[in-house]
Amino acid sequence: MKLVIVESPAKAKTINKYLGSDYKVLASFGHIRDLPSKDGSVSPDQDFAMTWELSAGGKKRLSDIVTAVKDADTIVLASDPDREGEAIAWHILEELTARKKIKDKKIERVVFHEITKSAVTEAIKNPRQIDNNLVSAYMARRALDYLVGFTLSPVLWRKLPGSKSAGRVQSVALRLICERETEIEKFKSEEYWTVDADLVTKTQALIKSHLITLDGKKLDKFDLNTEAKAMEAKAKIEAQDFAVSNVERKKANRYPAPPFTTSTLQQEAARKLRFSAKKTMQVAQKLYEEGLITYMRTDAVNLSKEAVDACRTAILKYFGEAYLPKTAKEYKTKSKNAQEAHEAIRPAHVDETPKKLEVKLDSDAHKLYELIWKRTVACQMNPAVLDKVTVDATSADGKIVLRANGQVINFDGFLKLYVESKDDNDEDDENRILPNVETGESVTKGEIKPEQHFTTPPPRFTEASLVKKLEELGIGRPSTYASIIAVLQERKYVKVEKLRFIPEDRGRIVTVFLENFFKKYVEYDFTAQLEEFLDDISNGEMEWKKLLGGFWSKFIKNIEAVQPLQISEVIEKIDEVLSFHLSLIHI
Repeated sequence: MKLVIVESPAKAKTINKYLGSDYKVLASFGHIRDLPSKDGSVSPDQDFAMTWELSAGGKKRLSDIVTAVKDADTIVLASDPDREGEAIAWHILEELTARKKIKDKKIERVVFHEITKSAVTEAIKNPRQIDNNLVSAYMARRALDYLVGFTLSPVLWRKLPGSKSAGRVQSVALRLICERETEIEKFKSEEYWTVDADLVTKTQALIKSHLITLDGKKLDKFDLNTEAKAMEAKAKIEAQDFAVSNVERKKANRYPAPPFTTSTLQQEAARKLRFSAKKTMQVAQKLYEEGLITYMRTDAVNLSKEAVDACRTAILKYFGEAYLPKTAKEYKTKSKNAQEAHEAIRPAHVDETPKKLEVKLDSDAHKLYELIWKRTVACQMNPAVLDKVTVDATSADGKIVLRANGQVINFDGFLKLYVESKDDNDEDDENRILPNVETGESVTKGEIKPEQHFTTPPPRFTEASLVKKLEELGIGRPSTYASIIAVLQERKYVKVEKLRFIPEDRGRIVTVFLENFFKKYVEYDFTAQLEEFLDDISNGEMEWKKLLGGFWSKFIKNIEAVQPLQISEVIEKIDEVLSFHLSLIHI
C-alpha cells in the first residue's frame, strides 16, 4: 500500500477519488509542528539551532500517520507545491525518522498544481525527493520572524507598556498605513478652477469641451486659482468666436489583463466582490481542494498549453471567431523566484462554466470562481479596438483653445466578458462619444461653466491598494498578505472603516518607536532585500545560516543600544514626532 499525506481533509477526499484501492490518503491539517512560543526556540549562539514542538493537533495527526505507516511500503508526501508545503513534508519526514518509522519504506515527494485526475496521476508517476533549498528558505524565514518577534517585542513592552508585539513584515505594512494617515493630516487643500464650455456644431450636435489655453498660454492646474480669474476667463471665451482647429483620431487597442496571481486575485476580489484578503484565500482554498481551480498561491501569470487550448475552444464556442486571436497570447512571469513560480490561478477545467457550477457552489465560492473563469478566458481573447478622438476649437484671435476628448469602442473584444476594476486613484479614459466635425468648421457657444475644485488628500489604503503597494515594494509574499492584514487588526494597531485602514493611536506609537529606534528594520528596501535573499536560498544561491548570521549580528547590537533607554526618553521622542497628530486630537 502507498500512504499519501496531504494538508487538508477536503484535498484528501478529492484525491482519494482519483487513486485506486492501493492508496490511502491522510491529511496532516497543515503544519504538525512549529517553534514553541518562548525564549530560546532559535539559538544564535548554537549556529541558529532550532527547537521544534508538535502542536496539540499535530500530535494526533502524527499518531494517525504513524499507525497508517505500518501497513505502507511507500510514503508519498503530497503537501502544497511551495515553500510552506515543502516544509510540511519535511517536518513529517523528520518526525517519522526520529521515531524510526521509515526503515525499509520508500519516501517520495510529489506536487501538483491542480487537483484533477490527470494532474494527480501524472504527479504520482513522477516523484522527486524533498527540495532542501526550499526547506532552508522556510527555516530562514521562520527563524527571522521568530528572532525579530521574540527579541523586539519584549523591548516594545518595556518601553511602551500596552503595546502587543512587533513583526518583521507586519511592522512595515503598519508603517505604510501610518505614513498615509500622516500625509492626510498634513495635507493642505488648494483651490483651483476649471472652465467647461458647451460647443454646438452646425448639425446641432453638442461638444462638451474644457479650457486648456488662455491668452496664448497653456494652463497649468493652479493658474485659475480664484473665482475672479475663472470669471475673467469665462468673459474672454464669451467675447470670441470659435472654429474647429484640429481633429485627431487614432485607433487604439486595449488588451486584457493577465490571468490571476495571488495578489491580483486578492485585489480584484476586494474591488469587485468586497472580499477581504483573508476571505478570498479561504474561498480559493476551498475551490482548489474541490479540484475546481489550480493552486491559489502563485506569483506566476503563465498558463499551460492545455489551459490555453481550453480557453480558445470556449471563446470560439461562446463568442465566435471574431473574438479569437490567430495565435494564442503568452504571458511571461516576471517573478525572480522561478522555482516557486508555477501556473497562474485558473479553472482546472475551463469547460466547467460558472453557469454549470451555480447549483454546486455556495454564493461566495460561485462569485470567486466566476471571477477566475472570466479573467482566464478573457486573457486569451482579442483586444478591444477603440477610436480615440480629440477635438480642439480655437478662438478667432488664436489665443484661446477649448478641447474635447472622447472615445468610441469599435470592437468590444475581451470587454464583452471581463473589465478589470480600478483603484480610486487610477484615472479612467473618458467614454464620451464625440460627433463628426471637420477642421475649419464654425461652432457656436452654449453654456460656459466655471467650476471650483479643491485638491484632495491621498486616499486611505483599502485591502486591494495595500496589497498592491506591498507587492510593488517587494514586501512579504502574496501568500502572506492576508495574515499580515489580519494580525494588524487583531493587535488593534489598525481599524477598518468603510473598507479603509485607519491606524489606531497604539499603531502609530509603535511605528514611531520602530522608525526612530529600529529604523533599518522597518525600511522598505531592507525588508524587500530580505525577501530576495530568501528567494536566493530557495534557488540554491545562498546559504541560509549566512543570511541569519549577517542579520543577527547587526540586529542584536541595535537591541543592546536601545535597552538602556529610559521610558521618558522614548515618550519624549514619540511626543515630538506625533505632536501634529496629538494637536489634532485635542482641538
